[in-house]
Order: sequence, then structure tokens, then C-alpha cells
Amino acid sequence: MTTTTTHVTSPVARRGGRTVRILSGLVVLGLAGGAVAVATAAPAPRPSAVPPAAVAVDAGRTTLVCPGPLRLPDEDGAGDSEFDRVPVAPVESVTAFDAQLSGSASLTPLGGDATAFEAGAAALSSPPAPVVLRADPVDGEPARVAGVTSSRVTDGDLRGLAAGSCARPASDLWLVGGSTSLESTADLVVVNPGATPAEVTVELWGPSGPVDLGAGATTLVAPGEQRVVVLPGVAAEQRRIAVHLSAAGGQVSAYLQDSLLDGFTPRGTDLVTPGAPPATTQLVPGIRVPAADVDDPEAGALRVLAPGDGGATAAVRLLGPDGDVVLPGAERLELTAGEVTDVSLGGLPAGTYTAVVEADAPVVASAALAREGDAGELDDQPRLERAWSASTPAGGGLVAVPAGADGYLTLGAVPTGDAVGSGDGPAPSASAAPSPEPTQGQRPDPDAEEDAPAGPVTTVTLRAHRADGEVADQDVEVPVGSTVSVPVADLADDVVGVEVLPADDPAADVAWALVAMVERGDGNLLSVVSPLTDSESVTQAQVREGRRVGLD
Repeated sequence: MTTTTTHVTSPVARRGGRTVRILSGLVVLGLAGGAVAVATAAPAPRPSAVPPAAVAVDAGRTTLVCPGPLRLPDEDGAGDSEFDRVPVAPVESVTAFDAQLSGSASLTPLGGDATAFEAGAAALSSPPAPVVLRADPVDGEPARVAGVTSSRVTDGDLRGLAAGSCARPASDLWLVGGSTSLESTADLVVVNPGATPAEVTVELWGPSGPVDLGAGATTLVAPGEQRVVVLPGVAAEQRRIAVHLSAAGGQVSAYLQDSLLDGFTPRGTDLVTPGAPPATTQLVPGIRVPAADVDDPEAGALRVLAPGDGGATAAVRLLGPDGDVVLPGAERLELTAGEVTDVSLGGLPAGTYTAVVEADAPVVASAALAREGDAGELDDQPRLERAWSASTPAGGGLVAVPAGADGYLTLGAVPTGDAVGSGDGPAPSASAAPSPEPTQGQRPDPDAEEDAPAGPVTTVTLRAHRADGEVADQDVEVPVGSTVSVPVADLADDVVGVEVLPADDPAADVAWALVAMVERGDGNLLSVVSPLTDSESVTQAQVREGRRVGLD
């Protein structure tokens, strides 16, 4: 309520006040004239710039957004009522764990009720919408919680395992993956977990450069709501895409549901989740590939985009089980500005790799994995399962294990200096060539014990968490310049989450991810779950000198 007060003044007082104001005005004019004269004679010195300072901020409540359930195909106009595009119901769940047993963590679907953690974990079956994971600080530090959404479909158009980590909301997000070509589904889901509306601007790049989205370039997401942008409707026939979202007014989370058909044959369904922002070095872990020919169209691919105006020259090398190799055809990539490029993963020996993309200008990157299965009754060719692996910062962190899935942790030891930083990374090597022998400390030592690594190694501790709060630690040595895989089942039984703790003085930076798998007789299903890395936590704020003078 606003209160207005009226003051009544006598005529005598008004005349006296007018006299005082006239005399005061003359004095002010005199002082102002003197100040102008002094300023003309001696200009005021220019104040020195004060550099920004990093100031520690108190830990706030942790908020993570878990992807929602799969969007099912529209059955309108399907024709034959006996044909069901999704003949089996998706098995969907959100699982999360609390590494510190804080007692404050909860899972809340948008518009729903909160479910508190029991001991060290919580789970929701068939969530109706994206889920928000919240937890309070512990002893002044951000809560250590993580979660994952998983959807498993064993038949029909959406056959596949689609999983995505619960992610921190942000005002700047990059989704590298997917397609809007015919028979592709690319639904962009934007979630606003905050208390204020968020205006989200969407940019999209394709094989020929930036794509004009028209009215689809801006969307308003209300607090506690989600918005879905069907990308084929605003950017049709783009075989390869990358999406950038920038939010004003609030922070958002986003993911892309990507699925592909070839006639009646399913060709995989997965979630494209946010990756690292543009930088001159990108790390893409969890690239688990079978042996394939160089020209095999089903070998998977590494996707790269230089979103700036000048393009980039890039080189790609892969840290594999036997050391550092170069991806055939990617020794030197001339990236045209704004054009999305795919490089085949064919020609590699079977194994697990970590991609290191080095460029002379900022780029974004991801990888698409592929697995061939058996043909179904209506298929005239084998089915395919695909998964997207996003780029990620190096360092320790947490990852939740999807319900009902086995998994492998892939740990890539990136030589120090190659990890993603401020954007000033190393220039690509134009003369790089595949090495027939292991490198980066992996060259065999004839005097070494069998299976012992020769050369520098970095040690990480894997801490497996169970729902009852029990943990099991295991130290793993990763030879520098290589990637190792550790089955989650080897850490403990009934693991709900894993914590990766690098050594205090590591010999290399560790880029890692979880490759989740469901074994089936007609072809395995897989998805790559990105970690929630510690480097993403906000513990400092940049304080800069103000340039405006307050009027209060």
C-alpha cells in the first residue's frame, strides 16, 4: 500500500522560503561558475582502471535439471491402425545419489511434488515431465549430488537407450548433434526451473552454415515450465546440426531428442545434451567403437563446428587403449565458418577412445557412436543403435548410473596443457600422422613386468556409491596419452553413482564419461552419460569497477 502525505504551508512562510531560495540560487551559481573556471584551468586527472577481482561467494542451493520422458511420435495420419510406431512402452526413470548424505536432497517433477532421498539415493519411475534435483550446501560447500534420466525402448521407431545427466541451468548452452533431415526427429526441449521468465534465443548451424529460424529463433519459457521447439518445422532438411541457446532473465536447461528411421527400420534414439562452450581445445570422451572400415557409413562420426566468422584449422587425435593415434582424414581439417562437419570414425581398431580436437580458433565438438543389431520382422536391413557423446571439461566429478543398465567408465589421460581452458589452446599440427607404435609413455619396455605401463601414469580414485550410502574405493592408473575402461560392476554391486577423484598432483588431466549399455540378443543398446564435473561449480564471482554514479 502506498501512503501520500500532504503538507500545508502559510503565505508568510512561502514568501520567506522564496527569498531564501533566491539567495541560495545565487550562491550556487557563483560556486558553479568557480568550479567551471577551475576545471578549465586544470583538467581533472583520469581515474586509473581497477582490474576485476575474484571474490569468493557463499555456496547456494544446488539445482540440477533432469531431462523429461521421450516425446512419442504423433500417430495422426498413421493409416493402418494395426501398425504401432512404438509397440512397447518406454521404460523411463530418473535416478540420483547424494555423495555426502546431506539429508536435504529431493527430486521434483515440474508441477509435481518433491520426493526426498532415502539414505544416499532416490528414484522416480515414469516421470511425467523434466525433474528438478535440489540439495542444500553442506558445511559451506556446494552439495555433491548427481542424477540421470534414462529411457529404454526395445522395439519400434524409438528403439534405443536414451540417457542424459541432470545438468546445471545456464544462460549459454551448446548442443552439438542431431539432424532435421527426412525421417529424423529433432525436438529441442528447454526447461526453466527458476522463478522468473526466461527469454531464450536459439541459433542453429547446418552443413551449409547458419540457418534462419524465423519466428522459431526466440521463445519465452515461463517459470517452472518447459517449451518444445520442433526443429524440422523451422529448419528442415539439415543433415547435421549444432544448436546454441542464450537465455536472458533466467537460466535454463536444454536437451535435444534425436531419433532416426530408414523406412520402417529404426536407426537409433538418444538425447543430445549440452557440451563445452567454444574453445581452441575440445575433449570428447566415451568414444567406444567396433572395428570398421574407413568408408563404413555406420562407423559413427566426430562432429565439429567453428561458429565464429573466420573458420578454423583443426587437427584431431585420439587417445586409445594403446596410446595416441590420429583419426584418419582428420590430420588437418579446414573448417569453413559456420558449417557443421562430420568426420567418420571408421578405420580405427576396436576400443575406447578420447578425442582431442585442437584448433587455431574456437570450435565445438561431439561424437556419434553406432552399433549394428539384427533386422526385425518389418526391416529389410539391420537395425542401428546410436549414441551422442558431448565434449566435457577435464577433472573430477560425479555421474549417476542409469537404472537397469550396465556401464563402463572411460578415463582418458590428456597430457597437461591440452585440457580445455580459456580458449588459448595449442595450434593444430599440420604434419600429424598415425603412429604404428604406442606413444606418450606407452612405448613397450622389454624389461618391464607384463601388463605394467611403461612411462608416466596418472592415478584416479573411483568411488562407487550405493543407495544405502555405502561406498567402495578403487585406485586406477591411467597411462598418460591413453584411455582405459573400467566396468562399473567391478567397483561394487548395485552401484547408483560414481565419483572420480583425481590425484592431488596429477601427471595428466582426466577426461571421462560413462558408457551405459543394455545387452540384448537382437543388438545392444547404448548411451553416453556425461559427468557433472567439479570445474562447473560456481564458487567465485568476478567483481568489476562500476562506471555509473549512483543518484541516491
